[in-house]
Amino acid sequence: MYGKILKVSNNDLNGNVDDRLVAVYAAFNHKKYMNKYVIFSIIGEYDKKKLYVGSVHLKNDSLVTFSIRNEEFNYINKFVTDYMNNTIDGNEYEILDISNMGKIELVSYSEEDFEGLEVLDKMSIKRENVAIEEEQQKKPVFLYFLLVFLLLLLGGITYVYMNPSILDVDLKQLNCTMSGYEKKVELPYSSELLIKFDKKDELVSINRVDTYKFSDIEDYQEFKDNNKESSYFEIDGSYKYDDENLELKLIYDDNLIINNYDEVYNYLKSKGFSCVEGIYHE
Repeated sequence: MYGKILKVSNNDLNGNVDDRLVAVYAAFNHKKYMNKYVIFSIIGEYDKKKLYVGSVHLKNDSLVTFSIRNEEFNYINKFVTDYMNNTIDGNEYEILDISNMGKIELVSYSEEDFEGLEVLDKMSIKRENVAIEEEQQKKPVFLYFLLVFLLLLLGGITYVYMNPSILDVDLKQLNCTMSGYEKKVELPYSSELLIKFDKKDELVSINRVDTYKFSDIEDYQEFKDNNKESSYFEIDGSYKYDDENLELKLIYDDNLIINNYDEVYNYLKSKGFSCVEGIYHE
């Protein structure tokens, strides 16, 4: 038997791989004109009843095919007839050894209608050693690993969806409070600070609320009606009056020239703040 099943090695312009298998029935040399030819068909396309033919170039472990002229069909058809009748004339044709070939590159080729593909196949190919069996063994293994990968991926996505907190990163924050008396407005006050730090324990932000408490409604209303807050306090933030509790709130972002967690904590403690450590998530 002179044939072999080879893998197509062609890639298109988009890089797509041609995964067809080709049943090469024979490659031969026409001694009179010293031209080499190949006859073959595509595995799984025997129902098309097409025999593909072409001139062939042997390159390393590959066969490279090219289309032929019309007059060359006569040489090939005579070879096919003699081959099927086991009457090949050694003085006219030399069958080439393609046992070491591993693939075929279909640059171009010609075709003709042919009814005897199954006969050629049985005459030419050793079915117990063909590459198609290797492909049939490899594909289930690949599909198995693909299935396992997809199941693991789906399981991971489902777990994260059901437990989104596993993606959270714990970041430090300080909740600090202090009470005092502001002489310039002659009012008691309380300060609340929410201080956030990043992954490196460096200062991110300080959100501050200072609350001033009025003792009687007359002083409160006079302060509010005359917009005295802008005269006494210079902040880049907002003011909020609470008529029910007679309070004025100053809401703004504070800043410090230090930014390390320990330094900030110790500094605020020295200023009389009481701080409780907490965590937040981005």
